[in-house]
Amino acid sequence: MTAQGAELRRVLRRFGFADGAVEAAWPRWWSDEAEASASARAELVFNVARNLGIDPTSLLTLDGEPRFVWRPEARFKRLINENERELAGITAFGRAVATAVAVAAPQPQAVIEDTSPARIRAEILASGRPYVDLADLLSLCWVIGLPVIHLHVFPWPQKRMAAMIVPLRERPIMLLAKDAQYPPAISFYVAHELAHVVLGHLGTEDIIVDLDEADDPIDRRSDDGDQEEAAADRFALELLTGSPEPEVVASGAKANATRLAAAAREAATRDQIEPGVIAELYGFATGDWKVAVGALKAIYNEPKPVWKEINALALSELDLDLLPRDSADYLAAVMGVASV
Repeated sequence: MTAQGAELRRVLRRFGFADGAVEAAWPRWWSDEAEASASARAELVFNVARNLGIDPTSLLTLDGEPRFVWRPEARFKRLINENERELAGITAFGRAVATAVAVAAPQPQAVIEDTSPARIRAEILASGRPYVDLADLLSLCWVIGLPVIHLHVFPWPQKRMAAMIVPLRERPIMLLAKDAQYPPAISFYVAHELAHVVLGHLGTEDIIVDLDEADDPIDRRSDDGDQEEAAADRFALELLTGSPEPEVVASGAKANATRLAAAAREAATRDQIEPGVIAELYGFATGDWKVAVGALKAIYNEPKPVWKEINALALSELDLDLLPRDSADYLAAVMGVASV
């Protein structure tokens, strides 16, 4: 017998799915009237399974374990203590979301001829930009056909993923899960994932999942022997700062947040480095994160969720009318925006 709606929700919770993920996957057409229809209940199961990346047959009996699709294709970076179900769920969910994004995304408008971070940085600066910031990186990604969205909804209660690159339809999709109140940390993640693409780290089917949970990704230095991660970190830092190994040296009396913010703005003009990046590099160099965070507050005036900027741009680029209504509603829910 096909699952009733309430039974299906209980099974998904037993599997460990976050309530937000279940709600996003749930089709908007579901109703008390649909509950009475065997065919509607079957369609419910298949819709939810597709959206969460689950083999729908594993949901039909309600008494087994979820069977996720696409798990073998993923390469996980910086594993900590994630179990097999979590890893499979992350991969399958990401692939399901990326599939919807790929249908709605525009075609590439340009190709990066020289993939060196120095050259990409030089071209951004030559366009009149004072430095490379998050807005520049996001614009670049969309222009070259690398859609970027933030996963406001995640399959598990805790976000155990920072970012993911999914190659689909001969193009990659970037999914971000980590959020911040200030742009620099997310700029690093975008630049790092861009590096995986332009440096040729992706195979035709390989999904790269970065599970790094560092509070400040700019201060993470690859120490696990993963040459791809080391190369992507160096690429990101050079793109943002002009050097793959930038250094910020504190001199004179101990800085306070106000002085650091002022120095960061001055250095930004001189060195063409986004001032928030300078503040975070100071935190890494000195370990004085209280001052660094205080400087970020001064630089940006007020904190705000960075994911909103990312998904606002994504919505302006995506054509959700190209998707079936259920898929468009699902993608909008995953992105944390009202159904369109």
